[in-house]
Amino acid sequence: MASYSRIGQGPTSIPVRAGAIKERLLVAAIDFGTTYSGYAFQMRIHFESDPLQKIIANNWSSSSAQISHKTPSCILFDKEQQFHSFGHDAEQKYNELAADGEHWNWYFFKRFKMLLYKDEALTRETILQDDKGLDMPAMTVFTACIKYLKDHMIKACEAAKTGVQPEEIHWVITVPAIWTDSAKQFMREAAINAEIHTDKISLSLEPEAASLFCRYLPVERVAGVNQTEIRSFSIGDKYMILDCGGGTVDMTVHEIQEDSTLRELAKANGGEFGGILVDEKFIELLNDVFGPDVMEVIQQRFRDDYLDMMQNFEIKKRRVAQDLKGVETFQIPVSITDTYKELNNIAIENSTSIPDRLKDKITFNNNKMRVNAEVVKDLFTDVCNQISGIAKEFYQSVSSHRIEKILMVGGFSESPMLQEKVRETFPRVRVIIPEEAGLAVLKGAVLFGHNPKMITARVCKYSYGIRAFKHFEPGIDPLEKRVVQGDIVLCKDYFSKHATVGQEYKTEEKVYTQEYVPSDASGSRMEVWVYTSPRRHPLYVDEEGSRKIGEISIPLHDATGKDNPVVVQFEFGNTELKVKVKETKTGQEKEADFDLLRI
Repeated sequence: MASYSRIGQGPTSIPVRAGAIKERLLVAAIDFGTTYSGYAFQMRIHFESDPLQKIIANNWSSSSAQISHKTPSCILFDKEQQFHSFGHDAEQKYNELAADGEHWNWYFFKRFKMLLYKDEALTRETILQDDKGLDMPAMTVFTACIKYLKDHMIKACEAAKTGVQPEEIHWVITVPAIWTDSAKQFMREAAINAEIHTDKISLSLEPEAASLFCRYLPVERVAGVNQTEIRSFSIGDKYMILDCGGGTVDMTVHEIQEDSTLRELAKANGGEFGGILVDEKFIELLNDVFGPDVMEVIQQRFRDDYLDMMQNFEIKKRRVAQDLKGVETFQIPVSITDTYKELNNIAIENSTSIPDRLKDKITFNNNKMRVNAEVVKDLFTDVCNQISGIAKEFYQSVSSHRIEKILMVGGFSESPMLQEKVRETFPRVRVIIPEEAGLAVLKGAVLFGHNPKMITARVCKYSYGIRAFKHFEPGIDPLEKRVVQGDIVLCKDYFSKHATVGQEYKTEEKVYTQEYVPSDASGSRMEVWVYTSPRRHPLYVDEEGSRKIGEISIPLHDATGKDNPVVVQFEFGNTELKVKVKETKTGQEKEADFDLLRI
């Protein structure tokens, strides 16, 4: 790797003004969620007339004849790893294969989006495992998902007779605000591989999209313990966004500006909490009741029954509330009761092996499991406590902003159990839950595509910098970082900072222009390593918490070493990090090749 030194810096700023992007005749948004996915689109003429007018979300139908604006985030590939189906169609086909025992060589992926949050060493070669442990490249799977939703949307657009050609569509893909820069680049590249031109792609942070949608609403619904009021959003309002999805929780704070734009006041926070944790608790309950050996047989030999049972539970869990009384009835497949009797030589109705804590709380009759309401509500306890707990910590950390409202959005925000827990945690704060909480992100992403400059400022999640050399300072820099080049004594591994964690940056703001020189005067390129740190003032790239996130490849058209410094300029305040470089000698300027997927 070529070495380089920082030789100067100076901040510059380019202000932006709110305004819509006129050339976008139609905006389509893809909300690729952990548990459910969907898309929506809107003609520009309708946006200009009324931003909330005619945002068309597709209606998906399932095998149970239920209609929803989203479909399960699952995808099926055949034995040759060729795409077969997505969503409800993938689940139904896989169920049929499983019923005949022919699913073993097929690749079925479900709820796999969390990989991009969990894998800090994400690359283009990252492998994803399906529900049976079969491997496929993650990029192939994500690309196929986006391509399916894109192609489906284009057909819906043609059916709606919009007259818009595919090349005239601008695409917005939603991503959690807590995702890393590498995860965002991964999604962009998957979209490019799905045959969407990079110039036609925008990434929208999920809580921002939801906030934007609710900002356009003429009224807000303020839910109290005993009443519901209707109030209007106002200029100067500061509110916390609590975006609860299937796999993650995103939180941030917005303020409505005088020109009706939105300004982020605190860096996004959150974690791996969501509705899928309720499903995991239900699976634990089944293991406690029937035994892990029975459930293992069901998942392997009667996979279709298992998936049907989990689909039915998904429907039921949306109705569970604190005032649930009596018992809740669950239909249990015959395969489970038969397998239990086969392995235990006793019918489940007569079993004495049910744990003591569940005795007299679970009964069986005619393949129906009746569960005490308190047991059902307890499935939600841990995740609701976790979400309300981190929400309270975040709220306290931003207390200086004097926030009086919390906006709950995301699919899991529709859970009455979570709503009531959040209200209980914040008794003096207005908890706002839009009627379309589960669609707020999707529809807001469409609005973002029409008018991305409605978000005027964002807060930096990390300190960003470049690994560089600087002049060695005795008594300050560690001796082990002292290196000699010719007659110059340098300090290696210096964190040459370009942005500070917690600092606000305006959209498209260009900051901390710095010059670097390559140590190898004969090289045609300069490879620069980019790091992040949770500290405000990091000194070296190998400090605790610092992490290399990618590389910048800078072409040198006139490689004359120190006589041709390269100006590196980061652009913050956007949903994606951008870097521009300029050779001082030649004046050539270009956007740098910023590779976050080669670590």
